[in-house]
Amino acid sequence: SRTALSFIESIKPKSIMSSRDLSVSALSNSRSNSVDFSSWDSLKASAISSPTGQFLQEQEELRAQGAGLPHTDAKIRLFGSTGEPRITYFRDSAAWCPYCQKVWILLEEKKIPYKVEKINMRSYGDKPAAFLRMVPNGLLPAVIYDNKEVQTESLDIMLTLDRMFTGEKHPKMWPNEKGPEYARATRLMKLERLLFGLWCDLIFRPSFGGNARKRFEDCLDEVNEELCVCEGPWFLSFLSIVDLTFVTHVERMCASAAYWGALNLRGQTRWVGIERWLQAFEALPSYQATKSDYFTHVMDIPPQYGPAYPNPGWEAMSGIISGRGSAWKLPLPPLSPEALEPHLDPGEEPDVAMQDKHTDFLMKVFTFLEEENKIKTTCGIFIILKTKFDRPFLIIDFATLFDVPDDIPVFLKDIVLDDDEFALGKLRAAALEPDLFEEKWCFGVIHLSNKLFGDIQTVFKVLEW
Repeated sequence: SRTALSFIESIKPKSIMSSRDLSVSALSNSRSNSVDFSSWDSLKASAISSPTGQFLQEQEELRAQGAGLPHTDAKIRLFGSTGEPRITYFRDSAAWCPYCQKVWILLEEKKIPYKVEKINMRSYGDKPAAFLRMVPNGLLPAVIYDNKEVQTESLDIMLTLDRMFTGEKHPKMWPNEKGPEYARATRLMKLERLLFGLWCDLIFRPSFGGNARKRFEDCLDEVNEELCVCEGPWFLSFLSIVDLTFVTHVERMCASAAYWGALNLRGQTRWVGIERWLQAFEALPSYQATKSDYFTHVMDIPPQYGPAYPNPGWEAMSGIISGRGSAWKLPLPPLSPEALEPHLDPGEEPDVAMQDKHTDFLMKVFTFLEEENKIKTTCGIFIILKTKFDRPFLIIDFATLFDVPDDIPVFLKDIVLDDDEFALGKLRAAALEPDLFEEKWCFGVIHLSNKLFGDIQTVFKVLEW
């Protein structure tokens, strides 16, 4: 109810009573009029007859026509257009995937007519066979253009949509390559990957040294400085794909850093630019319709990203978020900037995103290594990733760093699937192909070392080698 009331508060005309006044008024009326509490039907009738209930019912009717405010239940969005939308947008049925969220906000902000198809994330159930025939790897989000071409990867989709839909009705969300903000936008996208990796270190990889929190906070300082460059609240002079790329994970950082890291990112004078930026997003109906609350995030993050590890002093804020003890009480306290989820807070697959911190690190290492040591270092690091952190997908996705033939990723998948005999055959074949030998040998050594030794101490010895 707090989510609904906060949302209505943010989008209602200023002349209407505040949503909290509406709720108090409705409650007072219900008490004075002796509402019949004997059945759900009577309670529903009373709720629908209230101003808030009437507003929500009107929105439901508008959604059926492809109009109204953005909503998770909307199946089609027309923005006043007629005819069949050119875009079919496949997103997760739980409305939680951060990569789907980016595309969703872009579709709304650019007012691109689209149809919605909901597909399970892997942790929530099987994907339909028809979807897997269209998208064999099952990745979300996915988009079909004009009932023909299929595209995955959220950034690629956003850039394509921005090129396809232009003009007054569809504001541009990525700078022109010859424009003054293009280089800045490109640099900021790399900063987002750095922030994401440092967040992963803080929450998911506590063994990566004792200064993970400081590195994360220092990177937040840099992000905050970038958000103070322009006069408006956004990274560029306009709401852009840069903002959408950042916000979906910063939203999850706010929840997880508070819950596991004992670090509240909201309402801090240290990060006033970030706070102004988040408040600007929270004023957008497109963002409020797609945003989750802290409790949802901390429940959904581990199944998607892997186990999170509490930092010292985490109990207090995590108790407030999860409702442990007497943390949750009725009536709810007033929403305020001082709350853990402040004032108007309306409150595939993510796994592969864990690769970026590692790949950035490896690319820096490679700059200072001779060719022979590059192979050895890569072997050692990958053994650690696969053995200690159980992230075999990192091995597959690392192939994207190399300009290698298409059969390399196939070879890596065989290794990850632990098909030893087939992987050995590929390894022997690689020895006969000098141009491919280094890459394939590298991954073969990783696989065989892990299978033969299987303990982390030996893995570190291999790294030393």
